[in-house]
Amino acid sequence: MTTTADGPAYTAEQVWLPAAERLTDWDFAFHDLMLGDDLRMEAFRAAVLEAVRPGATVLDLGTGTGILAQWALEAGARRVYGIELNADVLRTARDRVAAAGHGDRFVPVHGLSFDVDLPERVDVVISEIMGNLADNEGFAAILADARRRFLAPGGAMLPRRVESYLVPVTAARAHAQVRAGTPQDGGGAGRFAELLRERGARGPFDLYYDVVLPLDGHLAAPRIVRIFDLEQEEEPPATYEVPLVFTVHRDGVLSGFKGYFVATLSDTVALDISGDGIAERTASDSWKHCFLPIEEQVPVRRGDRVVLTFRRDGTDGPFGQSYRWEGRVLSAGKEVARFAHSTAA
Repeated sequence: MTTTADGPAYTAEQVWLPAAERLTDWDFAFHDLMLGDDLRMEAFRAAVLEAVRPGATVLDLGTGTGILAQWALEAGARRVYGIELNADVLRTARDRVAAAGHGDRFVPVHGLSFDVDLPERVDVVISEIMGNLADNEGFAAILADARRRFLAPGGAMLPRRVESYLVPVTAARAHAQVRAGTPQDGGGAGRFAELLRERGARGPFDLYYDVVLPLDGHLAAPRIVRIFDLEQEEEPPATYEVPLVFTVHRDGVLSGFKGYFVATLSDTVALDISGDGIAERTASDSWKHCFLPIEEQVPVRRGDRVVLTFRRDGTDGPFGQSYRWEGRVLSAGKEVARFAHSTAA
């Protein structure tokens, strides 16, 4: 995605490949995109400055280029450990913090957090490793492990709680791009078809996408899919299945489902990525929304029911999962359509 002097150069319903599926390949351009995401950065800065007390010891898990670590040090942290899998990006974090005058209190740690040990327990664990569907970057298991092994008794997690949501949407332009196989970063229809074959996908509708989906495209009230209480001791299951029923509140065409999260970061700071204001910077440039398309769009009327079963299956490794969304549309009590899609190979 390109940017201009006025901000990001993308539009609503513009389809991108899911960044969460390629997080180990994130380059500096994507980290720059995150740093330029006003919604993300303003919320995290406020939360870090609120949660970190002078003299605290902090872990920044997935430190990236080090901006959260820098803010924690500016808040008075005695020491910040920054764990990062990408060695080149971690060097950038070290240089950033040193340039800000805090290099002697920043401890860079290269590796995967599951494989890392720290010399002490920390007062605050900070992380921004949620995907736009909350757990599509494996954050629940990663942060449960961090809480168990790294956090001191009485310590704080940031974020504290994350809720994931789904809502049926009409999104004709986004749906047309999926059908044509032309995501913005897919390399054209031919290359995109190759990517699908490499994944073992049956077709373009068995993948989710990053798309800003306008609020006026919502066909029903959003429903909570999952609540992640990150301050609890129990690790949430990697596999779960959630039945949801939506009552359509206006006539339209069902194109698929919009996924997003709302995170409670600290005492008074929440982050809600459901917004759609690109020019107003109330949409998230880096997360966007999760678009779960259905192959055959379905005309719906007010009062119709959309019955959905949403399933996540955990796979081997810290970042792997597959999603399945299947269901039916009922009008006047009669079934008028069915759909079933899965990202599993």
